[in-house]
Amino acid sequence: MTVLKMIRESFPKYKCVLPICKKEVYFTPFKIKDAKNIAIILQEQNKHLAFSTMIDIIKENTENLNVTELTGLDAEYLFLQIRSKSVDENLNLIFNNQKVQLNINDITFSGQIQEKTISVGSDIVLSLKTPKVKQLLKLKSFDKNELMKASIQSVSIKNEVYECNKFLTDELKEILENLPLKVGNKFEEFLNSEPQLCALIDINNEKKKVTGILNFFTYR
Repeated sequence: MTVLKMIRESFPKYKCVLPICKKEVYFTPFKIKDAKNIAIILQEQNKHLAFSTMIDIIKENTENLNVTELTGLDAEYLFLQIRSKSVDENLNLIFNNQKVQLNINDITFSGQIQEKTISVGSDIVLSLKTPKVKQLLKLKSFDKNELMKASIQSVSIKNEVYECNKFLTDELKEILENLPLKVGNKFEEFLNSEPQLCALIDINNEKKKVTGILNFFTYR
């Protein structure tokens, strides 16, 4: 047995149940080599890069888990659980230039995995589903239009179904840009109902709600 393997086997192992998929996952604490990537998550303004880095860290500290098949919420939740066992249970956030401390155990979640169809006229139907990590990693950013693209599973035109993994990104963008405005509103409703972590923080004796992708690491 190599020294490295002996070190790895000596690490404490913890488990948690992911809130959306209900999967029981085992993990080990962060390692020294994770420090650089953790700094990227904390400081990087590009949330997509920070998210990708977070996924790499999760892969490094879990076993027998296909992280790319998780929802974004389950991935974030798991990262926070690893962080709680590696550092402590408190997060230091900055909101309106004020420092706020939040206990990881006070973070909850809202929403569930969604599957929805949206009709465009009489001949076109869009099938939407909560995207998984593997789809989120393919995006250029986490702005609204990009998240809309990740949510489209298929497009049915006159009963002919086109799977979106066969569409080029530019084709999806063109489809979205040419949808009627009222369809865009239905997309908004879908995105607003997506599962996400959330918590209430105290600012000047007022409760403020924090939600959204990576806002518990990069919230400003």
